[in-house]
Amino acid sequence: MGTSSSLASLVSNGQVVYAQSALTIGRGSFSATAGGLDEDKTYYYVAFMEVLVDGAYKEVYGSVKSFRTLSASASVTLNKDWLELPESPSSLGGKYLVTMRGTLNEKDVRNYSILYDPSRYASLWTAYVYSNAYHDSGTGGPWSVNPQIPASKQTSVYKAYPSLDGVTYDRGHQIPNADRNADVSLQKQTYYWTNSTPQHATFNQGIWENLESAVRTLVSSSDSVYVVTGPVYQTAGGSETVRTLTNSSNDGKVVPIPNYYYKVLLKVRRSGGAVTAASAIGFWFTHEAHSGENWQNFAVSVDEIEQKTGFDFFANLPPALEATAETNKNWNTFRNF
Repeated sequence: MGTSSSLASLVSNGQVVYAQSALTIGRGSFSATAGGLDEDKTYYYVAFMEVLVDGAYKEVYGSVKSFRTLSASASVTLNKDWLELPESPSSLGGKYLVTMRGTLNEKDVRNYSILYDPSRYASLWTAYVYSNAYHDSGTGGPWSVNPQIPASKQTSVYKAYPSLDGVTYDRGHQIPNADRNADVSLQKQTYYWTNSTPQHATFNQGIWENLESAVRTLVSSSDSVYVVTGPVYQTAGGSETVRTLTNSSNDGKVVPIPNYYYKVLLKVRRSGGAVTAASAIGFWFTHEAHSGENWQNFAVSVDEIEQKTGFDFFANLPPALEATAETNKNWNTFRNF
């Protein structure tokens, strides 16, 4: 709805940039997400409700409160208990480190975390935990802006990726929607523009999808697997040529095409809540069709992918366990852990 005159009168020397209204509700609470906000800026907000009193609605206001959005250059550290997370960067340098949240079985849960690079319109890593509880048969979409990152720093992926040199590019998910289709609030977030990269259609629908499906077979009713996946444009210290696509059907933004993709996986054993053992494995692909090839042939150690990307994966593991786990490159060893 538009803001009421009473609400607008609470804002002096400013502008109402976002308004949220709720449908009729009973007792309880509700929340709202404000999207498209600028970084490093203070915003003021007020909650109000309309209460029926003696046959007429009366507006009741809370006090005006404020919050300040983070600067993209701020240092951010995510939760040290989340085993899926790579090491947090000491400075974001214009990137965004954020976590999406949603509901699962009526409980608030973290969905996935990203390190988003607006210069490439892509998340350099996407980290999440997967278990059978997240998988069902829901359908997702449509694609939409990520409300936690300024819209001006994203690009629409709808019809964004045309053909180039005879190759058709898909809107490739980094966290697959099938890994989050047990709840609409979780699955919707897999359709944020920040979760997409331009993926060679044969690669996306072939060897990459086959690997994603294999990851979902790893877990039984009580198991979890920790996943980090992402695009690579140039290896650490490398100077590979990066080709681009122009989003001519929407905003004209130039989107780089990754030269490689990686996925790293972790499983752990616990005793009394503490991690006592761990196993990990990585997969590294050049970004091309790989028609008819088996994804298992691309298994490498996590150590190797760390060297290629410069990221420190699974940094929240106890150091001794991390060092041992990240040397494995055998799929059967990992699967049977």
